[in-house]
Amino acid sequence: MKVNWLAVVVSLFSSISVIVQAQVYPSTGTGWVLPGGWEAPLTTSALDSANDVKRWEAQHADIVFGSMQDKVMNKKLISMGYMYSQKLDCKPGKPTAWLSKQSALTGLDLEDLYLHFSEDTQLEAASISQGVSYLLEGSPFHVILIRNGNYATARFPLTVQPNDELVVLSSYPSNSLVIAADIAPKVQQAIALSSPSEGIAQWKPIHSDWQHDQGEWQGSLDIQYPWQSSSARIEGRELNTGKQALSDGLQVWVLKLNWQANSKVERVAFKPWLNYQDQRLVIPGWDSVNDRNQDGVVSDQEFYSRKNFKASARFRHQARLIPAGHMWPGTCWYRLNFGNKLLNDLHAKWYRYDWEQQGLSGAYNDDMAKLLGNNQFTVEAGGQLQELPFKAGNDEASLYYAKQMADFLALVKTYTQTHWLAANISDLNLWHYDGWPQALRDVVDVWLREHYLSPAMGLDRLYRYWDNFALASQGDKSLIMVSMKGGRSQVTPLLSTAWHQDIETGLALYYLFNIPQRTYYHSWNAGFYYGSGNTTDKNWYRQGVPKNWVYQPSAMLKVDIGQPTIAPKGHRIVYWRNKTNDVDIKAKTSSTMLGDISVAPANWFWLYRSGWGSDFPRHGVIARQYSKGLVVYRAMNEPNNTAFMQTKPLRVSLPGDYRRVMPDGTLGASTRYLELGGYEGVVLKKVE
Repeated sequence: MKVNWLAVVVSLFSSISVIVQAQVYPSTGTGWVLPGGWEAPLTTSALDSANDVKRWEAQHADIVFGSMQDKVMNKKLISMGYMYSQKLDCKPGKPTAWLSKQSALTGLDLEDLYLHFSEDTQLEAASISQGVSYLLEGSPFHVILIRNGNYATARFPLTVQPNDELVVLSSYPSNSLVIAADIAPKVQQAIALSSPSEGIAQWKPIHSDWQHDQGEWQGSLDIQYPWQSSSARIEGRELNTGKQALSDGLQVWVLKLNWQANSKVERVAFKPWLNYQDQRLVIPGWDSVNDRNQDGVVSDQEFYSRKNFKASARFRHQARLIPAGHMWPGTCWYRLNFGNKLLNDLHAKWYRYDWEQQGLSGAYNDDMAKLLGNNQFTVEAGGQLQELPFKAGNDEASLYYAKQMADFLALVKTYTQTHWLAANISDLNLWHYDGWPQALRDVVDVWLREHYLSPAMGLDRLYRYWDNFALASQGDKSLIMVSMKGGRSQVTPLLSTAWHQDIETGLALYYLFNIPQRTYYHSWNAGFYYGSGNTTDKNWYRQGVPKNWVYQPSAMLKVDIGQPTIAPKGHRIVYWRNKTNDVDIKAKTSSTMLGDISVAPANWFWLYRSGWGSDFPRHGVIARQYSKGLVVYRAMNEPNNTAFMQTKPLRVSLPGDYRRVMPDGTLGASTRYLELGGYEGVVLKKVE
């Protein structure tokens, strides 16, 4: 007989891989999502301190989406830190600081890392994130008071004396100041040493044209060195500001203000370039033809005689893209440019540096569907991009940008050598989403399926949830989150049995989707705020116990039900359904193909179904056999039907002798039948 030695080697390697990838529980891998904020338990004696909770978490999961905030712990797990590669925060943080410092050292213009509007653009924004107020108010990044040689953070209002100086630090240049003070100050600009990272060498006076209006001084500055930035060091002294970004090397644009007489100063700000009113944000466009002398700023003279009146930005940074109305509460983001090779390299190196510092194996990219489409930019006027031949707010721009993003993420993988690049896609079916190109799907190794399963999800969703098995077929891994949303605990939140039954049903549902070495289980409440803190009366039946500790059914997980196997003989196979506007394709869950899409077999079968005239019955009990157990789930088509939760229990026969796995990990009596309520799932251990 001819031996296929390649197949033998591959088989042996696969076996070895399974052995070395040890996991906490026998029948599935488990994971956490954004752990942190550990607290000492208040109403349990099982764990005494916040450190006990943290150690317990480190011992009861295989992977982490986020970080354990401990390098040693991270390295013992597969920890995928948080990343959002398509944005940087408007208020600079650690990534911006690192990129700023490194670009200055290598002579790159960090402004090329941002996307810009080339024309004045009006975006619809029914509400504006509070984080944008940093820009709308023209707030400096930091202000320092120098008095008698001592440096301190300026606290407004304050009274300055003739020998006092206010040092104003900003992450961007400006040619217009707004000062609420008794009298107007004199202004000087910081000039950097030969290497910007070495700090400020000298100060140059700036001519300031001050106008007094409504109790404030409006100052037009004659900027001679518009992009002269440096690290926050004066005379070799690092400024102790409490701002981590400054300590990390953020390159700042610095002014110094002083007064000839005592003056009360209530506010120091830059004149904002953004305008938000009537639920619309106007962002000025940048066109370099308006900057006739190419010094980086459109002066007053250049502005009023500019060649392109559709672009009114004085500085290029003022034209950066902000997805107004589509950001998380309290945030402000700039959309990044993936078209500059040198800065892409630098940006990828940031992730290598950051992951090494934290002991991470990789990271997961959040909101990967939020790019340049109308789910991020609702353009009412303008919208033309400077770096791309498109306008923001349409599918064409978003798809092109997604392909660029895929190339960038591939570069990150090259620099970091990770096989744990992840993405959060919730229940998005990538085969149904036109805005996600094949290249972007191919570059991701791990998928975070946020709130993918829920106790009362119903049959119709199960029929359509084949994409998990399609991702596994192409070699990808997934963390599948089971949420309690819509379950019994939402109907009777103070009833302990309701919470435990939701968790039990959730685990049974997960075991329908479990694929060894490909999927990881996470159990959570109905909300989207993650962490390791204690429960409240809104997310558990009692307060003061660690959330991950109570949500994970660790006692049930310890029961070995083996690995998924084929369906027992004599039972009808459940069908997948791939239904779109154009097609309606079906295939048995034991198949390896759904139309032209490769899928890993799930081998679901029916223990009971209503009627035999349809491949997609309206009511039934779905099961999946394991080598040492069985999982079952009873549901109707419709999700979250509270009346169905109260329906009369249904007795179903089992394909053998089984014992029910209880929430505390004990086993019930041996039985050949089971009584199931509406939206109820059960995990069973086979009687050997």
